[in-house]
Amino acid sequence: MPPSRGLLAACADPRLLGLDLWPVQRRLLRDVEGASRLHVWALGRRSGKSTAAAAVLAWDALLRPELAEMVRPGERRYSVAVATNLRQARLIVSAVRTLVERSPLLKPLIASMTDDEIVFSSGACVTAFPCTSRGSRGWPVSCMVLDEMAHHVDTDGNSAAESVWRALVPSTAQFGGHGRVIAASTPWGSDGLFASLWAQADSGELRDATAHHATTAEANPTIDPEFLAAEEARDPESFKTEYQALFVGGGMAYLDPQAITDAVTLPGELSPEQATGWVAGLDPAFSSDPFGLALVGRDQHDRQRLVLGLARGWQPPKKKAAAFEERRLHEDAVLAEVADVCVRFGARVVTDQFAATPIVDYLRRRGLNVQTRPMTAVSKSEVFAALRARLTAGTLDLYDHPDLLNELRRLRTKYAAGHAAVVNPRVGGSHGDLAQAAALAVAELRGAGASGDGAHVGGVGNLAYDLDDSGVVPLGDVM
Repeated sequence: MPPSRGLLAACADPRLLGLDLWPVQRRLLRDVEGASRLHVWALGRRSGKSTAAAAVLAWDALLRPELAEMVRPGERRYSVAVATNLRQARLIVSAVRTLVERSPLLKPLIASMTDDEIVFSSGACVTAFPCTSRGSRGWPVSCMVLDEMAHHVDTDGNSAAESVWRALVPSTAQFGGHGRVIAASTPWGSDGLFASLWAQADSGELRDATAHHATTAEANPTIDPEFLAAEEARDPESFKTEYQALFVGGGMAYLDPQAITDAVTLPGELSPEQATGWVAGLDPAFSSDPFGLALVGRDQHDRQRLVLGLARGWQPPKKKAAAFEERRLHEDAVLAEVADVCVRFGARVVTDQFAATPIVDYLRRRGLNVQTRPMTAVSKSEVFAALRARLTAGTLDLYDHPDLLNELRRLRTKYAAGHAAVVNPRVGGSHGDLAQAAALAVAELRGAGASGDGAHVGGVGNLAYDLDDSGVVPLGDVM
């Protein structure tokens, strides 16, 4: 086993980690090597934080033999990479493997390897965890890297950072001041645990903690300035967060909160004759989520403007139906009310391609023109991009519908693996059902002629809805 070695010295030694560090990486690792236990890195994208994190994990597992005295005989010590998903965490473990395998002194210490972990003959182990608290308690962890911590969300888009923190950070307690916790991320708004930790560490409020901030340009000298300039011109707001690593207010909201406020110009619900070309967007559900409906039409006096005529949600029963007949009665009642509203407005209906056949057939039997749209990652982005474009341009008028406005304000942008996605968090009994329905209706009207006839322009998809456990199986596109 190599003797204890400082982190920067190990990086400089080609027989050990052999890393040619950038200046910002050097500052980060210098502080990790120091006495502080918590290190919060707010860094722009492509700033080399994953490489720095891999160096920390390899150093902790292999070049701190004194930590072996802090575990019980036969107990394995863990250096853990926690990421937004298991695949991302495995990439950090893979980076550790690359560092170790090219080291003539460290490679012989590898006892076994899988995609998830590297076990060393010393008894230490580098392992990968997804950002979930399940199954992560009770591990003796001497070093933990929380990669892209600001973006730790569960499958419903809700923050998982707090639960992971509570489950894993106490695992470092047995190592006292020798333990290391690295919280590294591009920011995602001014709220949340990562933003709070950074502010507390930066202000000195948290003892035994350091904070670092660096833009992509500062951290990575290999990034082309022309590329950064093009990214800033393409999306200035996202650039502030993604490349300048700024804690932008509003939680990296997908929609500008002020634009939503400015769009509220209507006194209330509209009647059918107050607009033309009505489109009803549906986000159907019966069991766990509300059934969302939003009616959007063209302003009579300015056909380039869209107006929200009505938004309505039907809550699922508080008590789960005991029999099929009881459930069917509820579903039929909801569909009847939805159909009544759409018939009254003379609206075309647009819903997801996975709408169950009975829903589509029922609405068509009521004389409604029902269109289904395919849902893909691309079409989902298109739908909400159409809504955002309208709000940004000021060509969508809303009325004060608290549930819908709150859902629009809660929409978030999530960046992962080189692409952006819209996150619709679940809050209480809402999963953004009205926002999804409104976005679908707005997107359906995109490109329709000024005549207000609402002719469909193909190629626009919508968000998926979930029939939950209602017992109705989606049967695909029934057009």
